[in-house]
Amino acid sequence: MSKVFTTKNITRIALFSALSFVLYTFLGFKVPGFPPFFTFQVSEMPALLAGYMMGPVAGCIVILMKILLKLLVKGTGSAGSGELSDLLLGCAFVIVASLIYRRHRSKKGALVSLAISTVVFVAMSVLVNAFIVIPYYAAAMPGGLEAVAKMLSNLFPEINGDNFMSYYLPLSVVPFNLLRGLACCIITFLVYKRLERLFDLMFEPQQKYLIIGGKKCILKHMVTKSEQDTYNLGVKLGSKLVGGEVILLSGDLGAGKTVFARGIAQALGIQEGVVSPTFTLMNCYEGRLKMYHYDAYRLSGAEEAEERGLTEFFGAKDGVCVIEWPDKIAGAIPDGAISITIKYKDENTREVSVC
Repeated sequence: MSKVFTTKNITRIALFSALSFVLYTFLGFKVPGFPPFFTFQVSEMPALLAGYMMGPVAGCIVILMKILLKLLVKGTGSAGSGELSDLLLGCAFVIVASLIYRRHRSKKGALVSLAISTVVFVAMSVLVNAFIVIPYYAAAMPGGLEAVAKMLSNLFPEINGDNFMSYYLPLSVVPFNLLRGLACCIITFLVYKRLERLFDLMFEPQQKYLIIGGKKCILKHMVTKSEQDTYNLGVKLGSKLVGGEVILLSGDLGAGKTVFARGIAQALGIQEGVVSPTFTLMNCYEGRLKMYHYDAYRLSGAEEAEERGLTEFFGAKDGVCVIEWPDKIAGAIPDGAISITIKYKDENTREVSVC
C-alpha cells in the first residue's frame, strides 16, 4: 500500500480525481433514444488511466473521490442510490481492467483488459439498475413502477409495470452502458502511454552517475531491496523496447540477471516461463517482440559465438537480445548495446547501473 501513496502517485491520483469529477458533474449530456434520466459521461476514463499506471487501488480511489466531490458540490437527487450504483460500476470496471493489464503489460494485453472490463461494466450496470436504481425510483415515485414505466412510454409504447425490466434492461441499459464503456476504453487506449511518459518526465529523479570502465553510467534505479524490485526494473526497461536492442546483463552468480530478464519478458508480453539457457546457450521466446535470451558463460569467445550462429540475431528488428555473461563474447557485441550491471550487496539488496 505504501507504494501507492508516493508523492508521484498522490499527485497523479489528485489530477485524475479532479478530471473525473469535472467529467462526472459538469460535462454529461442526454442522448436521444434513451431514457431522460440517463446521462452520457466518460468519468470512468481517468480512473482507468490511474488503474493502468498505479494499480486497482488508485483507480478505485479516483472513482470514490469523484463521487464524494460531486456530493459536496451538487448533492444527490436519488438519496445516494445513483452514486452508490456509479461507485459499484466504476470500481468493477477499473479493478478488472487494471488487474488484467498488470499481468499482461502489452498492447494486446491492454485491448483484452479493456474488452473484458467493458463486458463486466455492462453486466454490472444491469445488476445495479435491476436491484438498486429502479427499486429506489419505484419506491420513491407515487404510482410505483407503473409511474417509472410511463416515463419511457415514448420510447416503448407497450411498456408497463409488469414488463418493465424486459424492455428497460436489454433495450436501454445494455446499449447505453456499452457505448459509455467503449468510449472510455477508446480514449484510455489512445492517451495512456502518452500520459504515462509525460508523468515520468515530470517526476524524473535527478540523475546520478558512476564511472565504470571509463564510461559514465546513468543510475536511474540505484538500489533494489528485493527480487520483486529487480524484476520490476526489468519490466520498466522492457516496456520501452521497440526491437533491435541488445541488452547486456552483467553480475556475479545469483545477482539477479535472470530475474531482470524475466521482467523484460513480462513487458514484452511473453507468457512462457523464462529460465537461464545455461546449456542451450540461447532460448527464443515469442511476445509482442521476440526475446533472444543468451547465456554466454560456456562460450570460449566471440569467434565461437559467431560460429554457432548466435550473433545473427543481434540487431534483429523483430526482437530483443538479452545476454547474460556478455564479457565472455565481448568482441562480438555490437556498438550501442545497453549495459546493465547488477551488484550483489546483501541477501536482498542489489545495486543496478544502466549504461
